[in-house]
Amino acid sequence: MNAAQLPLVVLPGARGHAPDCTPFCAAPSDLDRVVILHYPAWRAQLEGELTAEALAEALVAEILGRVPPDPVVLLGVSIGGHFAYAAALRLESLGHPVAGLCLIDSGTITAARSAGWKARLASHAADLLRRGRPGALALHARRLAWRGLFRLAGDDLPSFARRHIAALERLSRIDPAFAEELGMRLLIRITAAWMPSLESHTARLNAPAALLRTEASAANDDLWRKRCPELRIIDLPGNHETLFEAENAPALHAAFLAAAAAWSRPDPWPAARRAQGG
Repeated sequence: MNAAQLPLVVLPGARGHAPDCTPFCAAPSDLDRVVILHYPAWRAQLEGELTAEALAEALVAEILGRVPPDPVVLLGVSIGGHFAYAAALRLESLGHPVAGLCLIDSGTITAARSAGWKARLASHAADLLRRGRPGALALHARRLAWRGLFRLAGDDLPSFARRHIAALERLSRIDPAFAEELGMRLLIRITAAWMPSLESHTARLNAPAALLRTEASAANDDLWRKRCPELRIIDLPGNHETLFEAENAPALHAAFLAAAAAWSRPDPWPAARRAQGG
């Protein structure tokens, strides 16, 4: 079966917003095969003391409940790449065929600020100004303000949120950006705590994989080569914030179709089978 006819399961970035899936479709009708997963909102994360391992298992259960037992293509955007990889491994272990794994600008997850974070935020703000998008700039500023508040709580953020859950719910109703940022920070924290375990017991994916990434994310190439022996890396223009913008969407579209074309081979795992003597 051609990869363009297979179910495409999309795991979004940490904000949980479904990305524009048009770049992942050869034709408008292909949108019908897209299944978009979502992460728990901030209160649901707190109530069950959610772990990344439990979330990964829940995502697999949702995939099995929503897609037929045909080969499936998994696509993870940013943080979603790690959950897509974990889901692909689990599906393979259950005998559910994975035709391919696509990772979109997916890098290492850490709860601490990464190097150059000030420059990236300033660059993004300048880009919004250049594009004449004052509303988006104001939203960017609000998100940064809430993010700074959450960082002040440090490791106590989950317990702080539980103690003040009523007040936080009121703020969430007033400003949806607050709820979105809090959910994102909590998701990043549990994922960052999961990373050492994921790396110390790295399992290799049999299915072919593609890493579509900007130059800024190139430092993570070796991480994904270790996880995915059948990995193809394709460079993308723009940066983490502008990947889906109109000027970069055609390149993203072309890169995804180029990667997916290799997944329509009769034998999608030739190297893995050769390694096993098959």
